[in-house]
Amino acid sequence: MCLDPISRRRFLQFTAAGVAGSASVAEAQTPAPARPQDQMTAGMIDFHVHTYPDNFDRTVGAVEAAQGARERGLKAIVLKGGAFETVTRAAQASAAVPGIKVYGGVVMNWPTGGINPAAVEAMAVFRGGGADKLGKVVWLPSLNSRNHHQRFKNPTPPVEAFDGTKLVPAMQEVLKLCAKHDLVLETCHLAPQEAIALIKEARAAGVQKIVCTHADYDPINMSIDEQREAARLGAFIEHAYIGVYLGPQSSVPRFQSWRGASVEQMAAAIKAVGADHSILASDMGAAPLDLPINGFVAFVKRLGELGVSDAQLDEMTRKNPSALLGI
Repeated sequence: MCLDPISRRRFLQFTAAGVAGSASVAEAQTPAPARPQDQMTAGMIDFHVHTYPDNFDRTVGAVEAAQGARERGLKAIVLKGGAFETVTRAAQASAAVPGIKVYGGVVMNWPTGGINPAAVEAMAVFRGGGADKLGKVVWLPSLNSRNHHQRFKNPTPPVEAFDGTKLVPAMQEVLKLCAKHDLVLETCHLAPQEAIALIKEARAAGVQKIVCTHADYDPINMSIDEQREAARLGAFIEHAYIGVYLGPQSSVPRFQSWRGASVEQMAAAIKAVGADHSILASDMGAAPLDLPINGFVAFVKRLGELGVSDAQLDEMTRKNPSALLGI
């Protein structure tokens, strides 16, 4: 399901230019001429891109991901990691690839200290080297969430956002920081009912920007009714292309035990919940799968073939993510 793949050789040429300096740097920093097929994705935003270094193998670095997105006319990408913050690599990519905005954030897994307000505050106020205001997103636990541990039978202690039915004190501090810095709060791998409870608490704490991360597939698996409830409470629902690569048929062994989601299923969810409450993303970068930009382009094209209108795509890939990022 890949479209017009960007060659690895070309990516490596751009990366080498960024390291070597001199005239090749200027050439690498010159925006590529627009091509006719780029008009479909011109001005769009991929809100969920994985790059190396990370705690899993990835297909691209941040500079490569930004270069590929710029070639297809994207306005911005958001870098997510499984460990630590992604603002520093976003700053590097932004400096190396003018003509596209690159943002980062921090995920509340164990490597970051779990639910860690200090990590959120540091990410939000990073400065220097072009990093100012590039930290936009706080993801709740992913691989270390209780829901993920239970789904995949991980016996180690999870990162707890809740103590029973109440948020842990550190989580209350994180909500205050999200409101203070106008950050995007993502529910990540929380269970659907945990996510809905969090949205209510976040809204009460003054958080204005909330996203239910890749709601359609493992380990979240939100029903249509749950997606509607989250949207009613003020959250956006993220739909991501990586879902088509999950399941018994996956070429990646570690994804064969995951429940995936087809583009047809995601199109049905978008139509049921509403494009005005939705955003799109690739959630790609996992090796050895395709490049994030190719997945994003394939996703947009397939949704159009399934009857998602240009106006709806505009809402989900331009209007809504731009509002979340404040751009």
